[in-house]
Amino acid sequence: MNIFRKLEAAAKRKKKTIILPESYDPRVIEAAKVILKKKLAKLIMIYTGKNIRLPEHDDLDIIDLGFSGQFVKEFTKLRLKKDPRYNDQKSSIALTDPLMFACMLLKNKYADAVVAGSVYSTGNVLRSAIQTVGLSKGNKTVSSFFLMSFPKAHKMAEKVFAYGDCGVLPNPTAEQLSDIAIQTSLNFKKLTGIKPKTAFLSFSTKGSAKDATTEKVIKAMHLTRRRMPGLLCDGEMQFDTAFVPEVAKRKDPKGKIKGDANVFIFPDLNAGNIAYKITERIGGAVATGPIVQGLALPVMDLSRGCNADDIVNMSIIASLY
Repeated sequence: MNIFRKLEAAAKRKKKTIILPESYDPRVIEAAKVILKKKLAKLIMIYTGKNIRLPEHDDLDIIDLGFSGQFVKEFTKLRLKKDPRYNDQKSSIALTDPLMFACMLLKNKYADAVVAGSVYSTGNVLRSAIQTVGLSKGNKTVSSFFLMSFPKAHKMAEKVFAYGDCGVLPNPTAEQLSDIAIQTSLNFKKLTGIKPKTAFLSFSTKGSAKDATTEKVIKAMHLTRRRMPGLLCDGEMQFDTAFVPEVAKRKDPKGKIKGDANVFIFPDLNAGNIAYKITERIGGAVATGPIVQGLALPVMDLSRGCNADDIVNMSIIASLY
């Protein structure tokens, strides 16, 4: 896939340090071998007592989970902001979790990113990240998007799309939907170099139906235009209006997208999650994500159904944040 060849080359140039805390997962071990062989990144693996079946390598560091004790005082201080009864004993227990330890290593600049989720749930990954590295400055919304690309033989092999949010917020408000649109559009441009054309999706196109959900989408679109005037965005619209020029001419002749959208913003998690899985399983796309956005530092989530290639791809993405 052209997009990942470009991203892989960029990752090699940057050579960031990535922590893979699920070092006991065979898929993570397989991915680590590929990353090290291709020199895509330097790696830190967390030793939990289970054998890490990797040969010694100049770009590989293995850190014992026992060293998490150095972060007890710092973690207690972080947690006291939310829970005044928190103490060092609770911190010691929390930091025996490899994911939490990995996030504290990231916070203290031992690495550039964490990639996890082959074993941990999305909730665990996000909770650990928010409790340690926190949200990016001025931001209130953590969300995600999928980068959708296609194999060489596919008729859309030269295309790449972003789907957001498909993994985090079940029912975003209009304000959160606007945050998702802005974050996804900026990250799409950052990763692909392609100008985002952002469609706010609905079951309605420009008032063809009305209810509370369409009103939310319309409000989010207008908020986004005010907050980011330079972003080409439009809505509310049905998917065919956003994607097929001939349909756009009929349904939305005065629209800005004209059937050429590449960033798709879904009204809720139901729609987004279903759509990305259909695009992947029936449409033949490769879905990379959920790519988490809105955190102060990169903590990337994986699907628990991921394979080694997915972990490699997510590590490449993490290297570019």
